[in-house]
Amino acid sequence: MKHLLRASLLLLTAWCLALSGVQQAYASHAQGGQLTYEYIGTPAQPNRYRVTCRFFRDCSGIDAPTQLTLNCRIGTPTTSCSGNDSRNFQATLVRGLLTTGTPYCTSAGNPCGTTGRTNYETAKYEAIVTLVPAPSWTLSVSENARPTLANVTPSSIGDMYFEAVLNNQLTLASGSQLNINNTSPQYLDQDIPIPFVCKEQRTTLTFSTFEPDGDSLVYSLDRALEGCNQPMNYKALPGSGITVISTNPPCVLSLNTGSGGSYSPTFPIPSFSLSGSCPVQTGTPSFLFNATTGSVTFTPYFFDANVPANNKYVVVGKVTEFRKINGRYYQVGSVRRDMLVVVIDCGGNTVPNPPVATGVTPGNPNPINLTDSTVVDVFTCNYSQIKVRFSDPNPGQQLTVTVPAGSLTPLDDIIVPNGYVLSGNGTTTPVMTFYFQPSPQLVGTTIRIPVRIEDNACPIKGVQNRIIVIRVKQGQFATAVAAATAPGQSSTDPVICYGTSLNIRGSVTRPDSVRNGLQQYSFRWAAAPGLPAAQQNSQSITVNPTQTTRYRLTIAPTIGYSQGCGDTTSIRVRVAPQVVAAFKTDSAAVAGSRFNRPPRVFTFTNQSLVNNVITTVGLDSIRWTYQRVKNSKGEAVTEAPVRFWGRSTQPPALTLSKPGVYVITLSVANRTPGVTCPESTKRQTVTVPEQNMPNVFTPNKDGLNDTFIVQTEMVGSKVEIFNRWGRKVKEYATYNNEWDGDTQPSGVYYYQITARDGSVTKGWVELVR
Repeated sequence: MKHLLRASLLLLTAWCLALSGVQQAYASHAQGGQLTYEYIGTPAQPNRYRVTCRFFRDCSGIDAPTQLTLNCRIGTPTTSCSGNDSRNFQATLVRGLLTTGTPYCTSAGNPCGTTGRTNYETAKYEAIVTLVPAPSWTLSVSENARPTLANVTPSSIGDMYFEAVLNNQLTLASGSQLNINNTSPQYLDQDIPIPFVCKEQRTTLTFSTFEPDGDSLVYSLDRALEGCNQPMNYKALPGSGITVISTNPPCVLSLNTGSGGSYSPTFPIPSFSLSGSCPVQTGTPSFLFNATTGSVTFTPYFFDANVPANNKYVVVGKVTEFRKINGRYYQVGSVRRDMLVVVIDCGGNTVPNPPVATGVTPGNPNPINLTDSTVVDVFTCNYSQIKVRFSDPNPGQQLTVTVPAGSLTPLDDIIVPNGYVLSGNGTTTPVMTFYFQPSPQLVGTTIRIPVRIEDNACPIKGVQNRIIVIRVKQGQFATAVAAATAPGQSSTDPVICYGTSLNIRGSVTRPDSVRNGLQQYSFRWAAAPGLPAAQQNSQSITVNPTQTTRYRLTIAPTIGYSQGCGDTTSIRVRVAPQVVAAFKTDSAAVAGSRFNRPPRVFTFTNQSLVNNVITTVGLDSIRWTYQRVKNSKGEAVTEAPVRFWGRSTQPPALTLSKPGVYVITLSVANRTPGVTCPESTKRQTVTVPEQNMPNVFTPNKDGLNDTFIVQTEMVGSKVEIFNRWGRKVKEYATYNNEWDGDTQPSGVYYYQITARDGSVTKGWVELVR
């Protein structure tokens, strides 16, 4: 960026006027800050926390107080204000280190006093407190007073109010309570919450944090507070207007803020994005917030050279942290940072360009350069090199790149030794180089590296902020494949029939897995049912499970510097249910009985097994058939099988009218998708003997020869009974061997049987009582 010292005397004069306005802007001494906490408890002294308040004051105001009052109250930021819980208490925050801000170039100096250029001072306060487990602790500090601001106005007292929340007693989804320890997200010192930003220049500011406990963070913009549950009032937006962008060529900007609108936590600064072309461009309200990185990107277009207070805006960033317990997320705390953004006229100086990241290693994905961040995806166990280049739109401007040391610590597990190099810092083209070789334990981890780029313009340095987001993703370094022998078998989700086997082959895909070539691997299969022990160290195995089994493969590197970079994958082999057909048969006459009724009515009970349990659940196909294979003389006959039932319920009674030998067959099968398994079949033989018509029956209810019996094949025919005088005494349309003589006396009776085919059989039978 261009040195302002080289500008004309007119420009220098304008700068002096601007700076005098900046000095007037800090009439009140409370400007910004935050409240955080750190767990320092021990088994002997549990629940102890170090609470830290960072307070930023205007150097031209009164000195920072030597101590602050810390309020510790049970309840949420809403309910704790009026609560009188006996556990509430106050503590004293004692002032420690004082640090003067450095917003100006070295030659201009950065004094902190009541005269000269405006500057800020950071005061750090600490206290040790004991916070017993509670659903919510609200910690707060109040200090008088805020300066006059462009976007908010006090609703009553106008104090600076810092707040933090600790939830160290959680109610889990099960209803039980869990006491925890927690350290809040920690703000980075380099993100000073008193930034000077140039009018009409796009700027990115961050309130990002690092999380010592590894909890998940959610960034948001929050309302400005002046007390417990006392938000400040947001002012109305300035009216629409015309701003001159350039006189050569002539160009004006039409700013449209709408009518009746007000500032808000999500639109705290009059920022616009431009559309159209000169001589007239249009500005649309645009204040971009990145909830992932905790950064805001905006372009301020309102600047008041006469009233400095109209150039100061409060922006509040909140960070809420969640902890994953048993698969669910629970809020464990939150912190807020109050930032005072001051819009100034930077004259001919332009803030540094956003850095540009490029990939060097072939085959790796290119970084994504977004508006406020740079996203780099790296894969576990794969070597990759990324370069981040910094530049400035003002030729010859020297850049200083600053990265908090603590934010680089998480890189240790994903870079090679000495795998981070910042070269050319303090020159016009600094370069940041990363050599990645991520550890597999960090899959899914996101590392955010805040970068501050500062030029050497005078008197006020141009500053740009950037977040480099490194996302660790699973590398394609181990893939197990099931190679089925049967056509159509799925290789990734195989299913086999009970009693069969399957081949599984382990393989590795690792492009560019080490710096100088491909990695080599050993194979180890975990012991599992159906896996022979002799094959556990083989790349390919043959398994014969009797139930659904998961086979786990561990692949370990054998060369290179990433010996711990192995992987475990698995493949599930599903086994279709084992089905065994079984049934029992009952008949109205069985061997050894004295019934003269032929065994032609049979009942069956399905006793089939699914995985050794008698059930019909899992039987997707059930088929009952009978087939006569011999006649009454024992001669083989050829008759087609007849299906008489096909449901999961028990089959109805089966009547076999022709004498002979029958084969009863039950076929069952399971139709598991992805495999066709053979049916299980059970056969039983039943005999229907030839039945001659008796010429006498004795209906005395002794269960023997109680009814008039016809031949087997005549069952179901029309039967007429006549007495000796020729009078019909009984008639059946479909006879089923049920005439027991009724009330007829003993004697000889004549019958006439008309079969279905019309044939007639006549004869006599004697009824004996």
